[in-house]
Amino acid sequence: MTLEEFITRSNSAASREEVFALFQQVLKDLGYDSVVYSLLTDHPSIGREAGHGVMGNYPTDWMDYYMAKGYFAKDPIPRHAFTTAAAYTWDHVVSTCAISTRQRRLMHEAEEARLKSGAAVAIYGPNFEVAGVGIASTTGGVRPSADVLSVIRALSHQFHFAYSRFDLPQATPDKMVYLTPRETEILSFSAEGKSIPAIAAILSISEAGVKFHLQNLYKKLDVSTRQTAVVKGIRLGLITPSVVRAL
Repeated sequence: MTLEEFITRSNSAASREEVFALFQQVLKDLGYDSVVYSLLTDHPSIGREAGHGVMGNYPTDWMDYYMAKGYFAKDPIPRHAFTTAAAYTWDHVVSTCAISTRQRRLMHEAEEARLKSGAAVAIYGPNFEVAGVGIASTTGGVRPSADVLSVIRALSHQFHFAYSRFDLPQATPDKMVYLTPRETEILSFSAEGKSIPAIAAILSISEAGVKFHLQNLYKKLDVSTRQTAVVKGIRLGLITPSVVRAL
C-alpha cells in the first residue's frame, strides 16, 4: 500500500479499528509488524488524557510488565519525542543520547520481548498536544533509510489525524451553543493565552466577574477548564483565534 492509498483509505474508514488495521498493513509492508500509539500529553481537543498504548499490538505480557514497572515515565524513546519532529530509530537514541543504565536495561528487555529494530514518531498538535507512534519488528534486521523514516512520519501523522477524528466533538442541531458578547470576548482572550487578571483589566471588570462568565461558559460547553472550553469553542466555530483583535 502506498502513502497515497493509505491516506485515501484511512480518510474513508468507518471506525478507529479500521484505521488501525490499515496502519498495521502499510507498516508491515515496510518491515514493521508491531506498533503502539500513545498520547504523550493530555489531548483536550479530543477529550483524552495522556496514556501509553491507546491502541497497539505490542505483546500483552510486555505491555503489562512495562506498565507495572512504571516504564512509561522512564522510557527514553517517548522522552526523545519532545526534542524532535522527525521520525527516529531506537538505535539512534541509544547511541547518541545520554541515557541511564536503567534505561539501557529497559531497551534490552524490549528486545528480549521481540520488539526489535524500533523506530518512533512524535506528532505535535494544537495546544501543545503531543502524541507518539512506536513501531518495531519481531524478527529485527530493519534498517530504514532517511527517506523511509520520512514516509513513516507521514503515515503516522495521517494515522493520528484519521484515528482522532472519531473523538472530535460533534455539534448537533438540538445542542447548539449560544454565547453572549461578553462570554465570546472572554473565551477569545482565553484563546490568546491571557490570564484572568489580564482579561479583567482589558474588559474593565472584576476578576470575580470574569470567573462568573467562565462558569457560565463551562456549563454551556459542558467542560470544566478554560483550556477545554477554548478547544471546544474553536471546534464549534464560536471563536476564531486567528482573527481575534491584537492588543
